Amino acid sequence: MNQYYYNLPPKPSKPTTVAPQTQKKLLKDQYEILQIELGSGTYGKVKLALNHAINKKYAIKIISKSYMKQIFATQHILNELNYLQGCKHKNIVEYIEHFEDRDNIYIILEYCRHGTLQDLIRKKNKLTEEEAFHYFYQIAQAILYLHEKDIIHRDIKADNILLQNSNVKVCDFNWSTFLPNGGKAKPCICGTTEYMPPEVIKKESHDKGVDIWALGILLYYMLHGELLFRAKQKEELYEKICNRQPIKFNENLSKECQFLFQQMLAHQKRINIQQVLNSDWVIKMLKCKNNSHFIQLTPIKCRSTTQESTRFSVVSDSTHFSSSKFTAKSQDIESPEKQSNINQAPQDQHPKKVNSSALDQNNPAFRVEKKYCY
Repeated sequence: MNQYYYNLPPKPSKPTTVAPQTQKKLLKDQYEILQIELGSGTYGKVKLALNHAINKKYAIKIISKSYMKQIFATQHILNELNYLQGCKHKNIVEYIEHFEDRDNIYIILEYCRHGTLQDLIRKKNKLTEEEAFHYFYQIAQAILYLHEKDIIHRDIKADNILLQNSNVKVCDFNWSTFLPNGGKAKPCICGTTEYMPPEVIKKESHDKGVDIWALGILLYYMLHGELLFRAKQKEELYEKICNRQPIKFNENLSKECQFLFQQMLAHQKRINIQQVLNSDWVIKMLKCKNNSHFIQLTPIKCRSTTQESTRFSVVSDSTHFSSSKFTAKSQDIESPEKQSNINQAPQDQHPKKVNSSALDQNNPAFRVEKKYCY
């Protein structure tokens, strides 16, 4: 049988199709949300974002409008925007801007690349007295700044202390409130339970002392690696906080530090932030030559308190900064700039208006927030 061989033509190759590059979705035509999640909280997530216009990274807080209204958190978010915009201090996280779309509100903040104080404590288990003072002093400076403006933070805790290199940045003003003329806030369960003072647990009116108590709890956590009050059940935790139990300290803790704890965690006659910064422990640590984290700052009693005043007002459909006369809907907020800095370029006299349909309310921003269970 004869066999015939044929050279078959090669099979035609399939045309290679180049997939079109998907264009990156940018918020406000400049912010790209990256996949890195920096944190999460009650109201939303915080992610890393890249501003393509200036090639700089920021933290972007994404808040769902539907969830915000579901848990009655509109006032909390409005509060945070108000205080972030009104407070300018090296130890408070810097507000950049905020905007919204149909589903979310986006708050752009400076990116603190070294995590939180909570992360640091977990990594090191506990801090030395010198290390703890380095962070404590900066947090106290931020609280002083707020209290001088009659603002109380009401949620000072390790998770809300961001770290940028070795610098502290206080964040999260959701629970903050304004108390002018030495007033007291109405009874309200606010903040984080382990850091709450007895007056909040007992649903009594409270004042700036809530931040002093929380700062004392945070200092204890830094020095001991565990919170002062711990319990599996919330009722048991409440009982421990309200009972006047002796505080157990590490054996090597200085007497000055122990005494400061007693003053900051007092149920009655608690010291204020100025007294904290003038305490024997703070003065001793500032003068300590062997402090590897020595801070070149003078005690508060040596500082000048001359500051100019900026008006801060709130209307029903937006937030304003203006020079308007003090009213029930406007509160005095001091700026961080010194009066001596008079050679600055004149600022725009028109108020900075922040429109937000999601935050449209007929209530002033500076009030005690609605209570809700969590």
